[in-house]
Amino acid sequence: MKEAIEQFIQQKQLSKNSRLAYTYDLEQFLEQVGKINDTSLRLYQSSLQPLKLSVQKRKLSAVNQFLYFLYNQKYIEHYYKLSIPKDQKESSSQGSLLDLSVFWQESQVPQGRLIALLILENGLLPSEILSIKITDIQFDFQILSVEKAGQKRIVQLSSKLTEELSRMASETYLFEKKGKPYSRQWAFRQLEAFLSEKGQAGLSAQSLREQYILRQLKDKRSLHDIARDLGLKSITTLEKYR
Repeated sequence: MKEAIEQFIQQKQLSKNSRLAYTYDLEQFLEQVGKINDTSLRLYQSSLQPLKLSVQKRKLSAVNQFLYFLYNQKYIEHYYKLSIPKDQKESSSQGSLLDLSVFWQESQVPQGRLIALLILENGLLPSEILSIKITDIQFDFQILSVEKAGQKRIVQLSSKLTEELSRMASETYLFEKKGKPYSRQWAFRQLEAFLSEKGQAGLSAQSLREQYILRQLKDKRSLHDIARDLGLKSITTLEKYR
């Protein structure tokens, strides 16, 4: 399994110090867990608890990226993801705007990256994203037709996001396998892997959707307009943002 560490690191553009840190953390991880399964991973995570929170986060972020790589390259049969602890400061920052410009940088998880951008830029739900067909996108006009509960709405796309979507080599659905859309579980795995890669493992589809709402409020848009763009029938769920 150690040869997989080198393969994993080679695919990432890292500085010398970062390469050494990844190598150390992952070799230590493999030595400690032995065979990768639920039990060994729980024991590994418990062993990190005495360490500083920043060290725990670094190690767990590296391990989660590595676990996704192992699953993607079929070294392991199941996808595992370790939870990254939050401190009080991070918990209290919920509801504040975050700088997520790193999402526009290249990624080893391109599909997870695009899912994250669609949520962050347009507030889409994972289920809505998975139902998008290529014919729903009008690239010339930079608009997207989204269907939810039988109701269709038009979503305006940014130039950058339109360009990202145009690069997808899909035939029917935006995210598909043999002409059929992927499952929600697949979408969440892709999103989790991308967020972990970018050091944002504490975020989720829900918190990215909240970031979209906060950005719209910063641009002085009304709750009624935001609710309409999100496909909501009322502003009830947005009342907390008043």
